Amino acid sequence: MQQVQDRLEKIETDMVYLQDQVRELNDIVTKQQLLVTKLEKQNEALAKRLEELDTEARPNRRPPHY
Repeated sequence: MQQVQDRLEKIETDMVYLQDQVRELNDIVTKQQLLVTKLEKQNEALAKRLEELDTEARPNRRPPHY
């Protein structure tokens, strides 16, 4: 009977450890997703600004020598 009790305690201990690990990993993934979302928005803004700068640098008109 003691052997069964020891095994059960080990399983419970391992379960608590795994639950803590899952919580920690979930927190990390959540933070990473927030960062990815922020970086995607920044990337979109930079791409839009780059396109605006490119349009400003090359207007849609013919050069004067045409």
